[in-house]
Amino acid sequence: MTDFLDRWATESPENARLVAQERLITEVTEALWQEMEEAGVNKADLAARMGTTRGYISQILSGSRNMTLRTLADICFALGKSPDISLNGAEADGWEFRPVEKFTCGHTKIRYTETGNVLHPMDCWKTAA
Repeated sequence: MTDFLDRWATESPENARLVAQERLITEVTEALWQEMEEAGVNKADLAARMGTTRGYISQILSGSRNMTLRTLADICFALGKSPDISLNGAEADGWEFRPVEKFTCGHTKIRYTETGNVLHPMDCWKTAA
């Protein structure tokens, strides 16, 4: 990750969550591009194997269309591969997360709940935003 993204991700749990999303999207699409290249498969070939359009494949691989786990499984199947998923601690990337009891925010009327390492406003969404 770049120095900017490293710093930006540590500024807030929301930033860290957004960076984690983009990082996963990038890693998955890069892995698919690599597999396609090694197999000698272009977007038109992949579309034909999946029974869809080249435009749909372009949207998926560019990140402009949300790739579901079903779509990922379909792409892997079309490439004769199976996905290998692993989950690693975010701390390994140098991100810092603060426990809820240490978290302070600017507006005292907002209550937060923690899901994993991400804080979400429980109510007062307009105030939190």
